[in-house]
Amino acid sequence: MGYLACTALLACSSSDGSEDNSADGTGGTSAPRVESASPGEPPAAPGSAGSEDETGSGSGAASPGGDNEPRNEALPLAPGMPPPVPSAGGGDPSAPQASEGPLGAPVQQPLPELVSVRQEHAVVALAGEIYVLGGFTPAVTGSVEAFNPATGAWRSVASLPTPLHHANAASVNGRIYIAGFYLGGSFTNADPRVLEYDPAADAWSERVAMPAGSQRASACVAALDGKIYVFGGARATTVTDASVYDVAADSWQGLPPLPEPREHCVAGAIGGSIYIASGRSGGITGFQPNSWQFDPTSGLYTPRAPIPTPRGGTAGAVLAGKLVIFGGEGNPDPTSFGVFTNVDAYDPADDSWQALAPMLLPRHGFGAAASAGRIFLPGGAAAQGFGAVSSHTVVSFGAAP
Repeated sequence: MGYLACTALLACSSSDGSEDNSADGTGGTSAPRVESASPGEPPAAPGSAGSEDETGSGSGAASPGGDNEPRNEALPLAPGMPPPVPSAGGGDPSAPQASEGPLGAPVQQPLPELVSVRQEHAVVALAGEIYVLGGFTPAVTGSVEAFNPATGAWRSVASLPTPLHHANAASVNGRIYIAGFYLGGSFTNADPRVLEYDPAADAWSERVAMPAGSQRASACVAALDGKIYVFGGARATTVTDASVYDVAADSWQGLPPLPEPREHCVAGAIGGSIYIASGRSGGITGFQPNSWQFDPTSGLYTPRAPIPTPRGGTAGAVLAGKLVIFGGEGNPDPTSFGVFTNVDAYDPADDSWQALAPMLLPRHGFGAAASAGRIFLPGGAAAQGFGAVSSHTVVSFGAAP
């Protein structure tokens, strides 16, 4: 069974002006396609899209609204895109209606599919595009694809130096960074390398690696003031490690450890603090319900309201000052194929959670990235374990009542 990060949790948040913080089918909006299990993989859940590794999602990192303040303007439709779908229970008329609150009523829309099925990848936004990094397709891949919301088209960019998955990723100062990941097909071989992508050169280069003994994948990742914060994650086991990478100085600094071990979680920067929520410790159902606020100045963690439905393998992004968390893995409902449909938004202003309408296409093992007032959710798995799909959706929000 596998694991993913930023983030994926893990797209990544930033308050320094950067966006962020994840066969064919491009341009299509057909039903999710699922890759069949490879030899040795568990079979697909009955009626599900396929089969996957047992881990949760990746998104460890959350993403802000982009180069400017988040905007809730109407989503322009690229060629071939269908009209928006109101998020009223993911297509189930008996499900709860879309919740309206601080973010307004959520509207979900299918977008052109990924080039191939993909899960346990990282997702970040950069210069108006949504990047999907590594993961399983279903083989471990180093490929990178970028989606242009204006045209609805996917394009290939320079591949990563090595196939990887469950990467800790963020975009800062116009570049993409990966800070730790799982190498090859292993779920214990965490690699400490830091990789930087320069979009002008369309090339990857290595930076200073994570300090010896602190390497990890599947962490909670957020970017703030030109630095990338990495909380928790996993090597052979779930860890409490916390550290920060200064992009300009190309240096690492250790931070006080998390109060509890955590991986497959989400982090986002809001108002100068970093908020950490969802995730798990150990196996898929080892949910960590507690939420934490980290103060980069004091190094203190403050407990905040726990997430209403604890789960791991989620994706998350910051939008309009809220940390929005999607999906997850480990749902005990036998009709769910192990995947959560939940969408929850955390508001640090009053330390409260708002339950939003369920996902249009429930998934785990994916990432989220916010850009221009919308949250993009490419790929993921439609069933616990291996169940990678090529689906891609976007969420926008109406005006608050």
